[in-house]
Amino acid sequence: MKTIVFATDFSRGSRKAAQVAAQTALKANAKLVLFHAYRYVMPYDSEMSMLAVSPKELEKHSIYMLKRLQKRLEKKYTTALNTEIIVEEGLVVDTLSQVIEKTNADLLVMGTVGDSLLGGRFFGSLATSMIHHSNAPILLVPPKAKYSSFNNAVLGLDFRFDLDEVLLEKAVFLLRDLDSVVNLYTLTDESEFAKAASLKVRQLLKNVPHTYTIVEGDNFVKSVLSFANTNHADLIITFPRKHNLLERIFVGSNTERLAFNDEIPILSIL
Repeated sequence: MKTIVFATDFSRGSRKAAQVAAQTALKANAKLVLFHAYRYVMPYDSEMSMLAVSPKELEKHSIYMLKRLQKRLEKKYTTALNTEIIVEEGLVVDTLSQVIEKTNADLLVMGTVGDSLLGGRFFGSLATSMIHHSNAPILLVPPKAKYSSFNNAVLGLDFRFDLDEVLLEKAVFLLRDLDSVVNLYTLTDESEFAKAASLKVRQLLKNVPHTYTIVEGDNFVKSVLSFANTNHADLIITFPRKHNLLERIFVGSNTERLAFNDEIPILSIL
């Protein structure tokens, strides 16, 4: 990895994600881009416009907050941490997608909650919505995550759906940078397809230390979380399946449901 982007809303809930982003950048010897998007809304009421904060003031405050975060991370870890600050005006999803493309980011890191219940759901939904917009893998960090390094990862695969070998190869490169042991966990039924797919996966992981567990079942989220907790995993890796709009509204995705666990970060390979 060369570049990691960390997107923040400056909430207490995002502090753990900031620490994970910094530690991951140090381990991978990558540059860490600290990003915040602000949005200026023109007041409709003429009296309220006198009290409104200007776009320039919003930008200045955003830069100040990012610099404060930058200093806090350097103090906690090392001044050798290579960081860059980017502030953009606009919608988070749009501006963040542009920054990922502009910086050619290898990884996006975001927290899954904000400060309040409402804020937590809002920023968390922004984080998971990036799954449908980002070209880079996304690391979603819950507020109770415990991290020094990712030593024990669970790679969850649902063989009821087609396996994307390109994404699996991308995961292998990331795992090499993270220097993590992988517990390959697959949910499937007995079929020739599942056997062939498992052979492909193990071949691609031949240079990555790993174990392999295959089980039958149909509740992917519950099964993966149970396995991860039992094996004291510090990371769950998933490959989001593409959903149409109705599925995203009424059903959601396995990755989104996994992301709202309290303790284990989710690495979504896109």
